[in-house]
Amino acid sequence: MKLTANLKTLETTVSQLVAKAWLDDEFRKRFVSAPREILREAGLVVEDFVNVVVHQGSTGAPALTTADGGAMIYEINLPAKPSDLTDQQISSWVEETVMDDSPVPGSC
Repeated sequence: MKLTANLKTLETTVSQLVAKAWLDDEFRKRFVSAPREILREAGLVVEDFVNVVVHQGSTGAPALTTADGGAMIYEINLPAKPSDLTDQQISSWVEETVMDDSPVPGSC
């Protein structure tokens, strides 16, 4: 991922992908097995030297880390679907246009 990329857009897009994974089991499986492709399909630039990993059941913000040997790892946490949100609420977030002032759900 280009380090100069708009962090807000990145965070918003990743949170929308997490929300989509809560609603669509087939998408969730693909997000876990091929996260780089999912991010690219969502319009994000993911450099070939960055390994993307999705951790199911984990919480916390996405993180860009380095591994032994200097490899870059972008870790995305995919928490369980929140019980206090309806599918309609989650769907409306997934379908929103990314804007600089878009609210990001706290659980993503």
